[in-house]
Amino acid sequence: MNEKTLTTDVLVIGAGGAGLRAAIAARNKNVDVLVVSKGLFPEGCNTHAAGGVMLAPLNSEDSPEKYFKDTMTAGGGMNYPGLVKILTDNAAQRALDLEQYGIDYARDKGKIRVWPTPDGTVPRALPGGQPYSGDWFKCLVDEVARLNIPVLDQFVVMDLIKDHKSLAGAVGFEKETDTFVTVLSKSIVLATGGAGSIYAFTSNDPGITGDGLGMAYRAGAALSHLEFVQMRQCIIHPEGLKGMLPPFDGFVATGGRFYNGIHERYMKRYHPDRSEAVTRAEMATCAQLEIMAGKHGPHGGVYGDLSDVPPDTLMSTKKFMTACRKANFDPAFQSYEWAPASHYCMGGVVISESCETSVPGLFAAGEVVAGIQGANRMGGNALTETQVFGAIAGKTAADRSRVVKKSSPGSQTADRAKQRISTLLKKDSGSDHEAVRVTINEIMSQHVGVIRNEGGLGKAEAVLEKIETGQIHDLCLTRDRSLNSMSRLLEVEHLLTLARLMARAARIRTESRGTHQRQDFPGTDKAWEKHLVFQINNIGPALVPVAQGLPMSDT
Repeated sequence: MNEKTLTTDVLVIGAGGAGLRAAIAARNKNVDVLVVSKGLFPEGCNTHAAGGVMLAPLNSEDSPEKYFKDTMTAGGGMNYPGLVKILTDNAAQRALDLEQYGIDYARDKGKIRVWPTPDGTVPRALPGGQPYSGDWFKCLVDEVARLNIPVLDQFVVMDLIKDHKSLAGAVGFEKETDTFVTVLSKSIVLATGGAGSIYAFTSNDPGITGDGLGMAYRAGAALSHLEFVQMRQCIIHPEGLKGMLPPFDGFVATGGRFYNGIHERYMKRYHPDRSEAVTRAEMATCAQLEIMAGKHGPHGGVYGDLSDVPPDTLMSTKKFMTACRKANFDPAFQSYEWAPASHYCMGGVVISESCETSVPGLFAAGEVVAGIQGANRMGGNALTETQVFGAIAGKTAADRSRVVKKSSPGSQTADRAKQRISTLLKKDSGSDHEAVRVTINEIMSQHVGVIRNEGGLGKAEAVLEKIETGQIHDLCLTRDRSLNSMSRLLEVEHLLTLARLMARAARIRTESRGTHQRQDFPGTDKAWEKHLVFQINNIGPALVPVAQGLPMSDT
């Protein structure tokens, strides 16, 4: 392989909404910034495919205080209040930043138009450009280009470089150029997203495999809220729309309806007053109960009906309607079939109010972070989070880079990574990493998905432990000896780390709260208003929480 060393003040790992906003904030502090992305840039991230709706209290009926209350309510009281207050106090200004970068908001008589959401008490959803078409993300990409911030895509980070207790950079490789790269930096911003692809059916980009969480955990960072995973409706039929998210949660605020396989509007049984106008967690739970009861359609899901949605509202989602036409499907009178898919991980790295992790030199923002959304996330809050905390992480990382000394070369970390690559490329037998990935996906979907119980979680833990002891250290490139295949093998290691922690957390929390639903513990227990925190200790990783209180001084 070719080799090269790069030096920068701030290294941003991840080129989605949080990563680009962090890069912009850092560059505006007049420091050198480098962004690296595992996928293609700009399309290789979740933000590129996101609905393009963020939340901000811009309505005259709204306020940061109301927004705070709604976010805490949706999160089942598990949110870190200090972080939520930062989110709700800064959301409006970050939304206006995007307008400066070039986003085109809809306006009524000069005022930015906001829309209602099923889980908000007042309208505060702020579409940017054409919903579900990537317009929201393009303005960030354009601003990064205007500031001449370099972005290296197809770049796989293998490990973080430590200089004593602080981080000093990262090592990895460029898949397309067969080049091993050492990046020396004074600060690192982790913005790698969640771990949605730990499940077999997901709305996430395939590359969202918990890499940042795995690396942060190995480096000594604390992780929390791993039991809380948001499932969202995802189309399974017609085939031409499979994997798509119905816009605006199936337009439930404007006429969208759900029916089971025997044509019952089943949400009226679960929520007589609100029907479909509930949180995404409730939508997923109710659908899964109907599916488990055998009341599903021919493809294993329930139905979404958009026939009562106003035509102009339907036509406003041009990307969705274009896809419908290509699939020869008319949502104005035909129903789609859907099932819950993993969508967003509320769990992640524990941070302070300045986005610092427990590892000096490592900052984090976006879905990779824990605590802001609590046990469940309001629709639209993910994009708001990327902008508010991306800006903070970039600024504080830049400030740190001004006062710390030049980074250590980190030769030992680089040597270990190069040896790992060499060993894997030469190895000609072992466990097929793709088969191990499928096993992890299946066991997580079956037993650590929408509805959980002690028996299933116990089975999941047993299978995952067997993989840990018998296969994960014996993975090999059995099909394709390329760096692209190497990247997928490394992802499996991260997936297993997160799967074991997620299953353990779900088994420990003996209650139902937010997205975490236990059949054997259906009620919410006030005694469980505490956070499970996992961190590697002096003797190595342990599947026991290091704390069950409020981490980082109740941030």
